This record gives sequence, C-alpha cells and structure tokens, in this order.
Amino acid sequence: MAVGTDVLAQRLIDGAEREIAAEEDEFARESYRERAAASARRTARSSILEKILADLKEKLDAAVADIRRQLEEDLEDLYAGEEGSGPSSGIDPGEAPYEVDYTLPMSERYAEVKAYYLAYEDKEEALADYREDKIAEDYLGVYYNYLLQLLMTQV
Repeated sequence: MAVGTDVLAQRLIDGAEREIAAEEDEFARESYRERAAASARRTARSSILEKILADLKEKLDAAVADIRRQLEEDLEDLYAGEEGSGPSSGIDPGEAPYEVDYTLPMSERYAEVKAYYLAYEDKEEALADYREDKIAEDYLGVYYNYLLQLLMTQV
C-alpha cells in the first residue's frame, strides 16, 4: 500500500468526520430553535414538538448515513487499483476470529471485520478487543481507523 494512498484515505476520513460534525451542530441549532419557539408558544410538552424533533433527528441520521456511504465509496475507489498484499512480518492471519483473505479488495475486508465486531452484544468489549487486534490493523490498513471511529460511536 502506498504511503500516498494512506494520506489520501485519512483526508477522506477527516473530511467525512468534519461533515458529520457540521450536520450534528446544525441539528443542535435547529433543535434549540424549535424548543425555544415551542416554549414561547407554550407548547414545549406537546406531541407537535416531539414530532418536529423526531423529524430533525431522522434528517440528521439520513445525512450521516449518506456521508458514511459516500466515504465508503470514496475509500473503495481509492483502493480499487491496489493489489492485495500479504500479512506483515509477525502477523499470523490464522489467529484471526474472522476470515482473513489478503486477495480481497479493501471494502470486502472492511465489511468482514466490521460485521464481526458489530455482532458483539457488549460494544465496550468489542472496542477493547478491536484495539488489541493487530491482525485487523495490518489487514485493514487505513480502514482500521475508520472502523475504530465507528466502534467508538457505538459505546
């Protein structure tokens, strides 16, 4: 994997994180405005406000999902031309609790490892195990950090 590719991938991830933060900030501002307006109308405890806030949350969730989907597509495009490489020295892929196949494209590797860790019922345990998973770090490259961020949002 080329160093330049890792730098570009990290820029994509950082950009997506900034976009998500901006969407969350906008959600917070709009929620505040709606609560203030409802309070002024003396309808702060009404189902109308609950519906408005639920719609705002749904809008936020959709925007974040779109940003993540776009990031995954961008990362897939970035790594599409790269050949699968083998494990680094000292890494035994046979010890992984999930299937490890270095010939797969990065997006498929990511999907396999992501599915394994998201299947944990205890998300804190999943995060701790993932942080100790040197095979995943080697196997996923820069995708490792993206999945780490995703798992951190689950805790």
